[in-house]
Amino acid sequence: MLKQDWIYFVYGTFLYAGFLFTYLQLAAKFQLTDIPTDRSSHQSITITGGGFIFPIAFFLPLLITGDFIHYRATLTGLLLISLVSLSDDLKSVHPIIRVTVQVIAVSLLLWQTGGLFKMKPWQVIPGFILVVGIINSYNFMDGINGMNVLYSISLIGVLFMVRIFEGRLLPDPTVFYSLLSALFAFSFFNVRKKALCFSGDVGSISMAYIISLLIIQLMIATDSSQWILLVGIYGLDSVGTIVLRLIRREKVWLPHRTHFYQFLVNEKKYPHVLVSFIYAISQFILSIILWKGGLLFALLFYIILILSYICARLAMEGKYRLFTNYFTQITE
Repeated sequence: MLKQDWIYFVYGTFLYAGFLFTYLQLAAKFQLTDIPTDRSSHQSITITGGGFIFPIAFFLPLLITGDFIHYRATLTGLLLISLVSLSDDLKSVHPIIRVTVQVIAVSLLLWQTGGLFKMKPWQVIPGFILVVGIINSYNFMDGINGMNVLYSISLIGVLFMVRIFEGRLLPDPTVFYSLLSALFAFSFFNVRKKALCFSGDVGSISMAYIISLLIIQLMIATDSSQWILLVGIYGLDSVGTIVLRLIRREKVWLPHRTHFYQFLVNEKKYPHVLVSFIYAISQFILSIILWKGGLLFALLFYIILILSYICARLAMEGKYRLFTNYFTQITE
């Protein structure tokens, strides 16, 4: 970073921290909180919705530089999905409304990046699956202190380096400065033993939407799908957990707390921040290998991670817990 870039970053961090501090006062007054349930990984009532700064952090630099005109469709989708997610944080929104808005938002994103109505079916369906998968993975992992913010810092950081050193077709660097500033500001309130604030659906889903845009732009710019590994760690835990639930013949659409990170925090009592750092650092290393070493080395490292993940779950959870119906276990 140049000296002026550091100044922008520091100013941005203080600006977003100020937004969050003000929000915490208002949220406490109006009781905008996340109340723990039997599926929660936290034990105390915590303010939620602090991730509202993430869509702001993406929009502001585009507005200042005038580049928003090139992201009209995506910004519309981001606005829609953020408003519905924020509403869901405040008061539960009907699933049909949430799904409808997500479909519209994802359609706008794909249209913006590649011309949705010009794509062939075999290109559209994987695109939808990719974005919806990233959104759901991010939303599931919001309950662990530091998880989404540290993971996002590692991912946005690598994308920023690719933008600077490779000159790929990605947004102006000021967008990355702004996003990183917002993430670092939010980390002060979230990356701690007892979080002061959660990002909420508005934060996790909007950040997932922004990251989906950046990854798809990079895939198009390089004509390569290898960049999907930029969310490889979340993908590994999400897909791995779905496979295990299918083996146990569970209904995968029902709420649960059987992800590996949930087991580490809830059952093994590992500190939230430690688990979050492990996930974020693993993704950062994978991303750097992918960028600098190429797809082959990244796949070899990813295979090692997959085998390590399988061995860790077998060793720590055991075959009975992994392959026996979860609901049967908790009623015994």
